[in-house]
Amino acid sequence: MGEVKAIMTEYNCALCQKNFDSAEALQMHNQAKHAEAVKPPLLTGKQKKKALNWIIVAVIVGFLIFGTTLLVKRGGGGSSDSTPLPDFDVPKKPIHWHPHLTIRIDGKGIPIPKDIGLGSVHQPIHTHETDGVLHLENNNPSKQTVVLGFFFKVWGKKFNKDCIFDYCTDKGTLKMYVNGKENTEYGNYFMQDKDEILIEYTSTGGG
Repeated sequence: MGEVKAIMTEYNCALCQKNFDSAEALQMHNQAKHAEAVKPPLLTGKQKKKALNWIIVAVIVGFLIFGTTLLVKRGGGGSSDSTPLPDFDVPKKPIHWHPHLTIRIDGKGIPIPKDIGLGSVHQPIHTHETDGVLHLENNNPSKQTVVLGFFFKVWGKKFNKDCIFDYCTDKGTLKMYVNGKENTEYGNYFMQDKDEILIEYTSTGGG
């Protein structure tokens, strides 16, 4: 019979170039001589990818939270009086009030849309119809949520002592009336049940 030659596979240490006759021997050598150099990575490729995905999600959530906070501070694009709120006693019990709001620009009534403040978040002040009735349905009233300016924040419209929407006192006159009497609290006015509120802007020269 012919001579059978054994085929030997050599295992080479990439760090010191020594050869070994088995993977186990090479592994033992690496653990003994090059433990720090061959230390396994803290994360596998799959784990790294998963960690990266979580980081991306965390960044997106962070931006969403930041954007939401900024939006609330800015009143959803709207604006109210920056002056401190007047001193008044906030109801200590839940309220369900219905003041009525009318807005006139140069004598023309401005419709107030229905379902303002209704959606994924149910705001403590909102509308149901286009009749101008504001629904204050609030189980925990606070100074910030019972004033007229809060409705405009929810609506995302500008209202303060100087402007209603984009109509400002540099080009006209802005007045507010509550139950027939002129009121200068504007966005800081503490609304009451059944109030009749009129906001009226008249351009210089009548339009």
